[in-house]
Amino acid sequence: MNPSNVSVGQKIRQIRETIGLSRPKFAELLGVPPTTLKNYELGYREVGGAFLVSLAHQEQLHSFTLWLLADKVAPEIGQISPEQYSK
Repeated sequence: MNPSNVSVGQKIRQIRETIGLSRPKFAELLGVPPTTLKNYELGYREVGGAFLVSLAHQEQLHSFTLWLLADKVAPEIGQISPEQYSK
């Protein structure tokens, strides 16, 4: 799959799966109902700016911000893709 064709919702799901959280646990971490997260991940609902800001401010998630929003990585400043993640 071409990364530029991947939706933000699909990327959010990829991040969630990479860090090993269930949808309910990830939703709780981000302060949204699990059904809202499901709708984002499946592309049924557009991801809002407040949600993205919340994700970017989470300690264990902020390293994915550049990849999520711009499809870029900068490991030298801690910005990685899920493929580069190690626990």
